Amino acid sequence: MMRYIDPTFSLFGLEIAWYAVCILIGVVIAVIAGIKEGKKLGIPSDYVYWGVIIVLPCAIIGARLWYILFNLDQGWTFSKIIGLEGGLAGLAIQGGVIAALITICIYCYVRKISLYKILDIVAVGFLIGQICGRWGNFCNHELYGPVVENPNFLKLIPILGENMYINGAYRHPVFLYESCLNLVGLIILLILRRKYKNLQSGDLMGVYLVWYGMVRILTESLRLYGDPSDPLMIGVIPVSILFSVIFIIVGIVFLVVKRFVGPKNKYQDILAEIAQNKLDTIIFDLDGTLLDTRPLIDKSFIHTFEHFRPEHKLTDEELDSFFGPTLYQTFSRFSDNEEEIQEMIAYYREYNVANHDQMVKEMPGARQLLKDLHNKGYHLAVASSKKTDLVIHGLQITNLYEFMDAVVGADEVKNHKPAPDAIIKAIEMIKDKANASLNDYNNDLTKSNSFIRFLKKMLKKKPKPVEKIAYVGDTLNDMKAAKAANVKAIGCLYISHPEVMLNADVDYVIEKLSDIITICVE
Repeated sequence: MMRYIDPTFSLFGLEIAWYAVCILIGVVIAVIAGIKEGKKLGIPSDYVYWGVIIVLPCAIIGARLWYILFNLDQGWTFSKIIGLEGGLAGLAIQGGVIAALITICIYCYVRKISLYKILDIVAVGFLIGQICGRWGNFCNHELYGPVVENPNFLKLIPILGENMYINGAYRHPVFLYESCLNLVGLIILLILRRKYKNLQSGDLMGVYLVWYGMVRILTESLRLYGDPSDPLMIGVIPVSILFSVIFIIVGIVFLVVKRFVGPKNKYQDILAEIAQNKLDTIIFDLDGTLLDTRPLIDKSFIHTFEHFRPEHKLTDEELDSFFGPTLYQTFSRFSDNEEEIQEMIAYYREYNVANHDQMVKEMPGARQLLKDLHNKGYHLAVASSKKTDLVIHGLQITNLYEFMDAVVGADEVKNHKPAPDAIIKAIEMIKDKANASLNDYNNDLTKSNSFIRFLKKMLKKKPKPVEKIAYVGDTLNDMKAAKAANVKAIGCLYISHPEVMLNADVDYVIEKLSDIITICVE
């Protein structure tokens, strides 16, 4: 009995097309591969996700409109165009590719992403989608060639042969040929991007266009002698073959021209640079960086000066200058009496502690950022000019403490920022914790004496090293401390006076905390 595949199946009362399932599988695999390679090229996952969300619908619309354009005699109505009548049978892949490429160019321009990097990722994704999507043609019993004179090879795989027995004869499975040839093309791209040292950024798209054009000419030529459906023609020339030739020409021109115009970055150099600079450890300042403590700090200083220096009205400039130094450093500017300085510190802290919980808030996006970084295995810490117990308390009431590997306050080091002592101590504490985690990981590996332990070993992530470190802060002293500690300096521009970062020797600047994800590249 023939095992003839029905093009659709029922799921919870809904009719679902196998073609759609095959395309969806291709998209999912392409996205996973794109995210993985994107990380290596410095493209955050969010950019890939949003790219897919935007580009995929545009590609489907492009494929649909392309089919309609060359079949204007079918009496199209709006309901037929959008698939309410007769479904979406009729999608031309050339239109989808062209629409996708145009959308990608616009997306990269708007998001200020390297177009060449994205094209390299997309080229691989296109082939994955086409490899999987062609099996939708198999389920639809279309895209077949002429009669097979000797069908023995089809009979070796019964389900293949049975579903290629069309119109009383065994037919060449053109869909299979194209899927396999695209698989070969995929392997070529994967080898090129890992082994070919002279490969430039963007070259993979040029190779894809040439390869796909050749494959499509070959398979379409065979299809003309078999499947009579969807004959998109310009006169006597099949649209698919004509535009396959154009794809080949565009691919070759692209590969040649881009060597004279635009950036000429080698693919391997980009991978090496990203890998070298990718962060694994991030240490934060607290006040003004993770926590919005500015209102509390200002009021605490005003309250203290009203008591000890009632004649002195603090200016905004003076309040700005208090943000960053220790309390002792600040009050020493206004008193030479050690006893009075300590009294001012105590008075300040009494007011600060009493009003702390109701006035301190996390900076927008702080918790989500720390959660994302923590889940991805990054080492996180705080190095602050406040006392350690106040730092921990502030992190606890804002639910940020759970993500920290280390917390270092002013009372734990001899020299305060701009000295690097707090940052260095935080790094030491992180390394101690990381080494302990690595020892646990290695011990688990040696104990893999059962299948369950083996699975746990495979699923458990190896702890990140503590090598590429950055310090995030909002003051000039923060940036000086980062440089003194020989770590990357990330300056915040979301503070009251972002111009201070103009005089700071920073490696990166962020306008919001979530920008750190882009710097880390996951």
